[in-house]
Amino acid sequence: MIPTHPLLQRCALGLWFLGLGALGLLRWWMRYSRDAQVFSDMVMHVWLWGSLGLVAVGAVWTACAFATHRRHRDTR
Repeated sequence: MIPTHPLLQRCALGLWFLGLGALGLLRWWMRYSRDAQVFSDMVMHVWLWGSLGLVAVGAVWTACAFATHRRHRDTR
């Protein structure tokens, strides 16, 4: 069995949120490029703001995981 890197284990959930947010933004962009009247559609507002929220949560989570990993690595 291949051992996994502890940093990857710590930031896996953040990367998952980032991936979901990126897919949501891709979905929003596909709809926006198809018909430009997206701003009157409430469902597309939910896609856009929900995806941006997921990207923000994933970025914060991953940054905290990197900071925690760096802090633990420096004290050894």
